[in-house]
Amino acid sequence: MKKMITISKVGLAAGVLAVSAAMNVSAAQITEEKARTIALEHAGEKADEVTFLKLETDIEHDRTIYEVKFLTKDYRKYNYEILADDGTIMSIDFETVSSGTGSWDGKTSVSAEKVKELALEQAGQKEEDVKFLKTEKEYEDGRLVYETELRTADYKKYKYEFNGADGAVISWEYDGWDCLLAAENAGVSSAAAEEDKTAGISDMEGAKEAALKKAGVKASDVTWKKLKKDYDDGRVVYEGEFLCGGLEYEFEIDQATGTITDWDVESIYD
Repeated sequence: MKKMITISKVGLAAGVLAVSAAMNVSAAQITEEKARTIALEHAGEKADEVTFLKLETDIEHDRTIYEVKFLTKDYRKYNYEILADDGTIMSIDFETVSSGTGSWDGKTSVSAEKVKELALEQAGQKEEDVKFLKTEKEYEDGRLVYETELRTADYKKYKYEFNGADGAVISWEYDGWDCLLAAENAGVSSAAAEEDKTAGISDMEGAKEAALKKAGVKASDVTWKKLKKDYDDGRVVYEGEFLCGGLEYEFEIDQATGTITDWDVESIYD
């Protein structure tokens, strides 16, 4: 089987960190053809050796993206989300397409610690720079599978499935959206902090004010569906949902920094 191209080898991590700066540069959007080329080059594939399953534009987190999905001849499936603004890869979903006819002989040569090592190697990360959210084993299609998830300090997320018998990669996912949103909102928070020297969110009312300011709407025009204090990866966060003008807003705010780490807006008529 063709070796999986690790994220570290293509410099994706550095690319996501540079997004906030790149977004401030006025430039023409990339084309569908360019998005396809970016995905193929990242995967190490050629256009005439894959079958394209999807190539279309979409909206994610209020941004135009290209979704590029293709299948290789040896049944490996890739799905990319690429920013139309500058070609940054925001998410990747990879899986090996299995027939499900294999069987497991009961032997396990891969430990949970080895799985963590493999995940760090594939993600191009160091153990001291990440937090493992989950490492557990289960059975799929007659084989033992390890699932592990990790997150970096700047909110990049990685998820892997490894074959418990030999450590082979079954599937993996990368998500850089939280990293981008946190970086952009950190800039906004820093500017606000210079004005009033107030960091973080102290209570529910503060979370409401931050969300309404982000949406650009008045409290009197809003119907709240949910607002609660919770914990996410060891962080205290405020999670909320509200309706305004035919739109539904959903958000997550980091209490310590006041950073909006998740922000989604959808029409209630869809």
